[in-house]
Amino acid sequence: MTIQIFIEPKKTYSWREFKREKEPYSISLDGFVSAPTKRELKGPYANYDHHTGTDRISTRSTSEQVYLEINLGLFKTFRKDGIPTVNIYVNDVDEDVCLAIWLFKNHERVAGHGEPSINRLVWCEDKLDCTGGAYPLGDVSIRRQMAWIFEPYQKARFEKRLESMNSQELVSIVESVCARITAYTLNNGEEIGLDGHFETVGGGPGWALVRETGTAARLAMYSSGVDAFGVVLNERESGVFDYVLGRRSVWIPFDLEGLFKVLNKSDKNITKNNRWGGSNTIGGSPRETGSSFSPKELEKIVNGFMFGA
Repeated sequence: MTIQIFIEPKKTYSWREFKREKEPYSISLDGFVSAPTKRELKGPYANYDHHTGTDRISTRSTSEQVYLEINLGLFKTFRKDGIPTVNIYVNDVDEDVCLAIWLFKNHERVAGHGEPSINRLVWCEDKLDCTGGAYPLGDVSIRRQMAWIFEPYQKARFEKRLESMNSQELVSIVESVCARITAYTLNNGEEIGLDGHFETVGGGPGWALVRETGTAARLAMYSSGVDAFGVVLNERESGVFDYVLGRRSVWIPFDLEGLFKVLNKSDKNITKNNRWGGSNTIGGSPRETGSSFSPKELEKIVNGFMFGA
């Protein structure tokens, strides 16, 4: 088995660029290619994504897509000289990405759905990821187990170390998370408490602009009645900001797709593959450069677009 991981932090390609620049047997995950899920037998190549131009709820998370495709024969084609072969390309190492990588590396255990602990983890991660944390699983054992599994990533995120990490350091996070997933599947995992805190720094009618101060902040936000939100993820040394914008579901009147178009017209950091965007329920600022808008500027744009304020 040859499963290689390549991390290009915050880099985004078009589907055409990816196929032109990356070797055969390559798969991009979760926003590395700015396009919906795509597959091509010639190569072969694949892109698994639920961010760009999708209906988030009906698309499934990246890890759930990988789980399904492994069980539907992906490795009948991604096989070089009889050996399962995948070159995995990512630009981030969040929970969805780490789980998808673990599934590829452990595809023989995944095929056939024979291990309930794997099935449970994929099911729960899918529900949380495809809803941006909105799915009401509550403070239950599997959530606390997942908090422990993904702690290496979340710790780096909240300590604001992700921005300065190089590819090898990000690989170390993936390896740590994958080791914990393996421990969990062998009944050697742990649980930690859910830290659900957030700080409101702005907003408008029906939405809040917040800073997350705990790993289960979105669970706390939804529980407190915040159905649409902006999250100030990070302020980079260059003075730009990273944001997430989201809503509980499409039944919450908060037009993200329209808002992304407005933001792309005025943000100074926009390029062809570096834009505000996402799905119809969650998305965010340009991955590579961040946004030129300060939180106050973003608040004004959102309120002006949504409410004419």
